[in-house]
Amino acid sequence: MRLVFYVDESGLKSFCNCVVVAGVLAVVSGSYMYWGEGVVRRIREALGVSGELKWRVVKRRGGRGLVEELLGGLEVRHFAVHYTSQVEFEKALWRFLVEVPADLYVLDVGLADASKFPRAVNKPSHKTPGIQIADLAAGFYAEKARC
Repeated sequence: MRLVFYVDESGLKSFCNCVVVAGVLAVVSGSYMYWGEGVVRRIREALGVSGELKWRVVKRRGGRGLVEELLGGLEVRHFAVHYTSQVEFEKALWRFLVEVPADLYVLDVGLADASKFPRAVNKPSHKTPGIQIADLAAGFYAEKARC
């Protein structure tokens, strides 16, 4: 068993945008690549979504309540940042990650270069259910923050 922190962002990483980063902390036995698979499948089936779960799709399909209920049962952390540059964004991200006592940090591809942080890996969200759940959290909190 190990603690895995799945991380994704909501918002465009371009100058002067607000970006919300959210992570879901999970106790994982077995491969971290498959954690959350059952949850993702149930949401897809409930909303008639095929493929990768993304906040904008789930929200359009009326799944806000499903996401809110899901997040209530998970350990989720998030922060908002005013995007000025990738370097400053990564500094904020690393400060966020050091506060989470995880054995492994799974970052969505394109979020930041995981090789710059100990015990971090980049994985594609379409193949990693945990990152898809983090995407739902990031979108949900970005909407609440009105980013």
